[in-house]
This record gives sequence, structure tokens and C-alpha cells, in this order.
Amino acid sequence: MRIKKFYPVFLVLILLTLSSSSYAGTVEFEYRSAKDSYHRLMQSKTKKKYRSNWIKTINRFEDIYKHYPKSSYAPKALFVTGRLYSALYGYSYKKDDALKAVDFYRLLVNTYPESSLADDAQFQLSEIFFKKLKRKKEAYKEYLKVVERFPKGDMVAKARSRLKELKDYKSAGASAVFSAIKSIRHWSNPNYTRVVIDLSKNVSFNSHILKADPSAGKPPRLYIDLNSTRIGKEMKKPIIIDDGLLEQIRAGQYNRNIVRVVLDFKSLSDYKVFSLAEPFRVIVDIKGSSPSEKIKETSPVPSLAQQLGLKIKKIIIDPGHGGKDPGAIGMRGLKEKDVVLKVAKRLKEKLVSKGYKVLMTRDRDVFIPLEERTAFANTREADLFVSIHVNASPNRRVHGIETYYLNLAKDEEAMRVASRENAISNKKMGDLQFILHDLMQTSKVKESSKLAGFIQGSLAGQLSRKHSNILNLGVKQAPFYVLIGAHMPSVLVETSFISNPADEKRLKKKGYLDNISEGILRGIERYIKHMNSVALNR
Repeated sequence: MRIKKFYPVFLVLILLTLSSSSYAGTVEFEYRSAKDSYHRLMQSKTKKKYRSNWIKTINRFEDIYKHYPKSSYAPKALFVTGRLYSALYGYSYKKDDALKAVDFYRLLVNTYPESSLADDAQFQLSEIFFKKLKRKKEAYKEYLKVVERFPKGDMVAKARSRLKELKDYKSAGASAVFSAIKSIRHWSNPNYTRVVIDLSKNVSFNSHILKADPSAGKPPRLYIDLNSTRIGKEMKKPIIIDDGLLEQIRAGQYNRNIVRVVLDFKSLSDYKVFSLAEPFRVIVDIKGSSPSEKIKETSPVPSLAQQLGLKIKKIIIDPGHGGKDPGAIGMRGLKEKDVVLKVAKRLKEKLVSKGYKVLMTRDRDVFIPLEERTAFANTREADLFVSIHVNASPNRRVHGIETYYLNLAKDEEAMRVASRENAISNKKMGDLQFILHDLMQTSKVKESSKLAGFIQGSLAGQLSRKHSNILNLGVKQAPFYVLIGAHMPSVLVETSFISNPADEKRLKKKGYLDNISEGILRGIERYIKHMNSVALNR
């Protein structure tokens, strides 16, 4: 009887063990296979002559990092990728190859600062600036980072030797190597907090959790160590929050090279720490369990009708851009920020008339950072998040509408659109793709995909009935800053191409803008109806 009783438990344990070992075996096999390809390339003078052979091998290592970012092989793969691009530069003499080597080495340093390869990567990228690119000022700064960030690493002696060689560039590099904390921003409620640390330069960082220590009267704490960073006197005062989840934020100069930012909690269930670029900032998202949640759990269970009625009641509309950020601008001077605000206001009126509670991230011409918009939706515990934009393309003949949800981009055009909306370079988009591997685990991808499908179909149908030459470009996926970390189904709608002369002309007309808002409204309603029917069938 005991065997039968515990058999399912044993089965689960066996399956988990097999799954884990299978995962490890797959990573190891792919890495060994990539290394074999690397050795064959290095040993063949003929193969080295053709760029395609280099890129094939590089892609194999890059895929290991993309697919297994948490494995021990990920930093190794990044290091070999940097080495390959550096070696390729010796054959191609293309500066981009040398800079790509730098990018991959730097990615290793910033993503895996505790890896034994991190100091080697920092030294190697310094060598590229010094020996290959002959950019000695930058080389000095990078060698200095080896000494400052990895004082116990085995590359320190070599880095110090190089610094002596480049002593004439000391004044250019010594003060420039440190970043400064410009501000610490936060949005919080009893269940969720987002903290944004704004810095003057890119830095590597580590995060750690300290459990509560009741005997010492210390709450659970999360701290982030920012390497090669300095803090001003004005930032040293604690930021008191005390909202039921986060008590306070403290920052101080932990040692000469590190600023430590500490978050004191009353409760903590989950957290994510990641960075966004241009400008560089570190984002901390925290979830906790509050007393209000426990009260909800013990309250009477509502009827099915009540559950459906409460399922989706609060909607956030996010008009893109604003203030100093005009967004895309048409040939006749029409600005994206003005168009989307008009559409958003019309959409809000329509939704409110249907009985929904609607909030807007902005209701006037003001600038709001992208990470603040998501935090706005999370702290207000919204049920849906819809970001409205107008597209643009270098090719003025391109037209149509498309709707995005958060995921890894599948094509170059999606990457281009996300790069423009994120206001970052294409190079940084690649780093963001890597970051998303970890963040996507908590995103409502399936629900967002469905919401995008209903909005895209309704919007395309509405505009096609009222206007000619409407092109349905479909539902797409890409990494948009404004959607990262959203706790609810969230989409970004590209309503038309302001770069297209015909579309720009339409976007000035009230009737066209009203039809856009009507199409989005119908898409939202169809999504809600679909979700309610799914709940009923359960």
C-alpha cells in the first residue's frame, strides 16, 4: 500500500531529475559542439578566409547564451564570442568586428560580474581599445576598471602594467571611470513597488536578499551594489515610504568603488532587478503580500456573475511620447505625441460611457519616462494596459496598422520599431533581447497576445469599412520598455504611419482619429467578452 501511495511522488521526483539532467546535458552538448566548430575554424587557414565560417561559429556560441542565460556555460559562450570577433578583426580589418568583440566582453562583465571570466573579459576589451583600435584614452579607462572592479582578479597585475604604459592618459581616464547616482525614483503600493536608480554612466551591479533578523529588529532587505559608482551628499538621506510593503530606501558609499542601495521591506515574495539603456538606469520591481490581501482571501467568495463583472474594470490608456519627446514627425510637421493624445482622450470617453474606470498615463503634453508608465499601471492595479502610438518608416510608401505585445522580436522590422519607441540604438536592442529571457517568465504573454489579436482585428476592420487602402500588418512581438514588468495584459498599438503622406493627412482628421479609437474600443470589448466566455465554460 505504501508503494502505491507514494508512487506519484517518486514519479515526479524522477521526472524532475531527468528534466534537470536533460537540460544540463543539452547545454553541455551544444557548448562542446560549438567548441569543436571553433577549433576546426582556428586550425583551418582555408576556413578563416571566409567570413561566413566565422559568423556560423559565432552564432552557435551566441545561441547558447540566448537559450541558456542562467547556465554556467553562458559566460563562457560570451567570452568565446568576444574572442572570435576579436580574431575576425585580424582578417577583416572592419572596425565593427572589433567593437562587437568589445560589446560581447562588456555584456559578460555586466551580466555575470561574479564569473571568473569577468575580469578576463574586461582586460580583453581594454586590449582591443589599446592594441587594435589605438584609442588610448578609452583604453586607460577600461584598464582602470579591471583594477577598480576586480581588485582580487588575476588580471590586475597586467592591467597595472598597461596603466603604467598609458600614464600620459591618466588625467583623461581617472575621473571618467566612475558613474554617479543622479536620482532614485519610486512608485509603490502595499503589493508592488518599482524603484528606478538613474546613473550617469553604465555600470555593472549585483543584487542580494538578506532575510529578516527579528532578534536584531531588522526587516527583510534587498540590496544592490553598483560598481564604479560615487554618491553625492544629497542622496545619502533615507527615502521613507512605509506603505505596507516597502519601508524605506537607503543609499551609501559602501567602499571607494561601490555604492550600496538598500531596500527595507515589511514583506517580500518576488523581485526582479534589471537595467535599461540610454540613459542608463537600474530597475527594481518588487512584489509582496500585504494584510489587505489576507483580508481578501478570508472574505466571502463572490458569485460567478460578480467575478465576471469584476474581472476587467480598470483600464490604463497610455498616449506615447509627450513633452520634450515629440515621437515621430510627419513631412508636414504633424507630431506623434499630439495625435496619440487625441486618440487616447476619445478612447477614454468611449470606455467610460461603457462603465469602465479609465486612467491615462498623461492627459496633457508632458514627458513621462517609459518605466514610469508601467509603474503607474501596476501601482493602480489595472486590469489592462493599452499604449497608443503612430508608426514611422524610412520608406515613405510604407503604410498600415499593427499591434505589438511584449516578447522577443522575430524580425528586423519589429526590432526597428521597438528601437524607435524605446529611443535606444539598435545595438542596445540586442542587450534588451537578452534581458527579456529572464523577465518574460512573469509577463502575461498569452493574455497580451490575445488582447493584441482582438484589437488588431477590430481596428483593421473598423478602418477598412470607413477608409480605403488600409493595410492590416498583423500582430507582432518585440521588446518595448513601456511594456516590461506590466502585471496585466498589455499591448502597444501602432495606429498608422505618420511618415506616409496619405496617412499623415488622415491623422489630421477628427473622423479618422475617432475611427481609430472606435476600433481599439471594439477590440478591448471583444477581448473582455472572450475572457468572460472562457471563465463561464470553466
